[in-house]
Amino acid sequence: MKINIDPILASRIKIAWSLLPADKQAQIAPAILAANQQAVQVAQTGKAPDASALPHQLMLAHSALFDDSDAVAYNLEAGVVIAVGPDGAIWGTGKWEQLDPGWVEAFAVFLESLLPIFGGKHPFVDKPATIEIPDQAQIAMAGDWGTGDWRTPRNPAASTDVRKHMGLLKPDVTIHLGDVYYAGTSDEEQHLLTQLWPVGSSGSLALNSNHEMYSGSKPYFKAIANAPFEKQIGCSYFSLENKNWIIVGLDSAYFSDENSLYINGVLFSGGKPTPQSEFLLQKGAEADASGKKIIVLTHHNGLDETGTTTNTLFEQVMGAFPSGGPAYWYWGHVHAAAVYKPHGLAGTLCRCCGHGALPWGQSSDLANSANVEWYEHRSAGDPDISQRVFNGFAVLRLDGPNVHEYFYDENGGVAWSSQ
Repeated sequence: MKINIDPILASRIKIAWSLLPADKQAQIAPAILAANQQAVQVAQTGKAPDASALPHQLMLAHSALFDDSDAVAYNLEAGVVIAVGPDGAIWGTGKWEQLDPGWVEAFAVFLESLLPIFGGKHPFVDKPATIEIPDQAQIAMAGDWGTGDWRTPRNPAASTDVRKHMGLLKPDVTIHLGDVYYAGTSDEEQHLLTQLWPVGSSGSLALNSNHEMYSGSKPYFKAIANAPFEKQIGCSYFSLENKNWIIVGLDSAYFSDENSLYINGVLFSGGKPTPQSEFLLQKGAEADASGKKIIVLTHHNGLDETGTTTNTLFEQVMGAFPSGGPAYWYWGHVHAAAVYKPHGLAGTLCRCCGHGALPWGQSSDLANSANVEWYEHRSAGDPDISQRVFNGFAVLRLDGPNVHEYFYDENGGVAWSSQ
């Protein structure tokens, strides 16, 4: 059976697109066409592209807009894995895979969010919470986790197992590093995040992300003003502090370029500092004065997947520190688990923790990178997706001035730990 693009979503996309000004269409069109070229290649050759996968939410956008004029959907069978790309992206048509037709919902909601009749973005909130934590504390984090319990008890979703095993560790604080799928709508925020998230004994927090920006971030900001994220008091950036550590959670999505679907993280608005970037500068100065160390959390990545190339977000974060950078930086966005070798002037220890739920395969890019100390490459033994490697989550155990890092897999096993 061939894949099917929901006709209601296709209609919403066509209507929203027709209402966009011509200049806005011109700004978005190149990304649609680039993703379509990858989709055409895979559909016609049955092979993954040599380059990293472009945004999955755009893979079938052209097909939805133009009635599958280049026969991408027509050439794709439903529920099959075609190939695994060099970055680990699973080029399949099953749920949450690169060619899952459900991703068109994200594109539909994104286009609608650009129209004035839908009210635009939620106003940015500039009242960050500073939350005291004990000197001995356990912080658990998962990125890109918001998929819900989409499988059966016999073969649970990775997100289900991550929730279970994170909860069994009884962490003091749990933090979602962002992304609720497909588009961070009100229903998705409620049923795939807030009602299911494993709550820490002292509370939980959640970062903003590109997928949550597709709904104009309004459902996200509502979520972080209420349980279980009420400690954020409705603000998308915050700090957790004790005598030795400052953990700064940042919103790398809100000021990102909407024409690129918020894919690339930034802290500044139009290149100009924001209260959030000033907050990070303040925390950097406090750390230098007090001798505390800083851990930065963002949704978006500061390095490419291989840990080789920096980006604008990397420069903006590092520029906030007189010493050259934070001690640690954890992010999601890329659906892999990776520990990178020290980077930047301060030897910042960067970690990718975006493997909370989405299916991801063995990455030859990570395997061949000299900048990667560890990455998750073990088969999850998934009877439905044999190519999938383990999903999981990360834990920081603060012990006075010391920190111990752990990556757990979805079954609760320790996949990697710092020495």
